[in-house]
Amino acid sequence: MPAILPPNCTEVYKGFMFNIFQCPMRQFDDSTKTFEYMVRQDSVTIIAFLDPETIILTEQKQPGRPDPFIDFPGGRVDEGETHEQAALREFKEETGYRIGRIMPLWNMHLMGSTRFEKTFYIATDLKKISDSKLDGGENIRVFSESLVDVSKRCAKYELRQLGGMLCILNIIHDPETNQKIMSWLKT
Repeated sequence: MPAILPPNCTEVYKGFMFNIFQCPMRQFDDSTKTFEYMVRQDSVTIIAFLDPETIILTEQKQPGRPDPFIDFPGGRVDEGETHEQAALREFKEETGYRIGRIMPLWNMHLMGSTRFEKTFYIATDLKKISDSKLDGGENIRVFSESLVDVSKRCAKYELRQLGGMLCILNIIHDPETNQKIMSWLKT
């Protein structure tokens, strides 16, 4: 979904991943101040369960990052794709698994100086069908951990994405979300 910007914005930079807009805005004291917004492609994150107690994670190395990081599979939504199509494609590319069932857990709209939409999915009924197909800027090791161990990582901020960590902690600590997810995983 295109990012929502204030009226009268002018695009001042169009890049490969980010576009920058400047927007003059009237202040409460009737003065005008220019604000800048960075818009990027929407993205998806997949919290994939091998079974109701085991989650797929990735350890990734990327050019320009000094240290590897642990994350959930996911990536950018390509033009013409739905968020769900992007989730299925990204997961298969990064892990070599095909998702059998998928459901959205949280749709996060970033509306600050950086603007885009990020959808977090729960996935299960995974089937290994190939090796991962990584692009030239990806070096990914796929592994699994128990939901309990992943939640411990989240409590220590050991994963890259705060949104993904919030999803895991919500699954663990919110009885309603836990019941919904565990029922869905067991069907």
